[in-house]
Amino acid sequence: MPYASVEKVAGVPVVLRPREEAPGVSVGLFYPAGSRWEKTNEHGAAHFVEHLLFKGTRKRSCKELSREVEGRGGDLNAFTGEETLCLHGRVPAGHGARLISLLAEMALESTFPSAEVERERGVISEEIRMMEDQPAMVAGESLNATLWPNQAVGRPIAGTIASVGRISRSGLMGYWQRRIRRVRPILVVAGGIAAREALETAKKVLGKSGRECDLVPTLARRVRSRTMRVSAVAKPVQQVNVALGMYAFGRLDVRRHALRMLSVILGEAMSSRLFQRLREEEGLVYSVSSGTHLQRDDGVFYLSAGLEPGNLKKAFDLIAQELRSLARKGPSVTELKRAKDYAMGQFALGLEGTSQQMFWMGDAMLTRGRVIEPKEAIEKLSEVDVGAVRAVAREIFQPGKLCVSAAGPEMSEGQLRSAALSLARG
Repeated sequence: MPYASVEKVAGVPVVLRPREEAPGVSVGLFYPAGSRWEKTNEHGAAHFVEHLLFKGTRKRSCKELSREVEGRGGDLNAFTGEETLCLHGRVPAGHGARLISLLAEMALESTFPSAEVERERGVISEEIRMMEDQPAMVAGESLNATLWPNQAVGRPIAGTIASVGRISRSGLMGYWQRRIRRVRPILVVAGGIAAREALETAKKVLGKSGRECDLVPTLARRVRSRTMRVSAVAKPVQQVNVALGMYAFGRLDVRRHALRMLSVILGEAMSSRLFQRLREEEGLVYSVSSGTHLQRDDGVFYLSAGLEPGNLKKAFDLIAQELRSLARKGPSVTELKRAKDYAMGQFALGLEGTSQQMFWMGDAMLTRGRVIEPKEAIEKLSEVDVGAVRAVAREIFQPGKLCVSAAGPEMSEGQLRSAALSLARG
């Protein structure tokens, strides 16, 4: 039996994973409408529009929208990324059709009341200030801007206080019309609802959805450099937060599975190399982590940590040692086996609930145009060998592909570059 079925209703792909025994229903309406499609004068528009979809429709006020779901014991939410805007929610079984209708209403019939636009402008400004008060987020945003300068993919998704302050109501509605109302969404339904009921509801409420299917934004442009690049932001805090990023490749690249193994081995778990070296053996950090951020056309492998400024050079030296070791020798067979077991176990646990299943299927449909069977994803991870991990480490760990950002007390680019010299040698 397939993991899910896909049918087209009124031109909209509807992904279904009905489960009679599930106590709840999770629904997501996915649009290729993230920040990468913003024009220069629209910085922050996608995220702003996401907020405004909750502020009233032709039929319901803001308060009525939330009560419609919460009054049934459910929840309503949304998120905006570089490549996705998703309205989603979860309700007890028996209310799934109502949730599908409400999400469609929010996407297609929002009214953008002028008073709500101005009120939400202030709310988003406070959200941005909140993020600017978190040095780890500041370092991450600075890293992103250094990797992808002067382009949408390198800008903060929420925008800046200045850019959010400049966007007019008509500009926001223009983005909504262009990227939501005219674009074909993907509807994903998982849990306690009959397939027939979901399809009949989708047919009623999504008939006015757009038919455009513009999935490819402007391609990301790498900086061509032979040397490591750095960026530093001074923050009046006690700890310095650092973020290292290396150009990798896009989400459809076959090497992504080996890259995931590299990430697990380096910093995704308590048994990872960097957690053991930097925290357990040296006591330099409270947390250190690694991960990937892959998009359609390109991507990044990153490392992050927070520590006392005086320990920065020693931490960079240890990180460089581990990166060089993996690039030259790769992991041991035993180490790779542990990483595979961890990754496959985390993947399986991550698909326990209907919400996780809904996000997994929606992401796969937007990115690959089909639902990926979980067993297929697990098989791809299990096929990764030591040579593949070594090759990926060698490919991405090059000074010209490496950027380092930091946010901390009296931090300058000169200090950061000096501390990170061991990384610059590749």
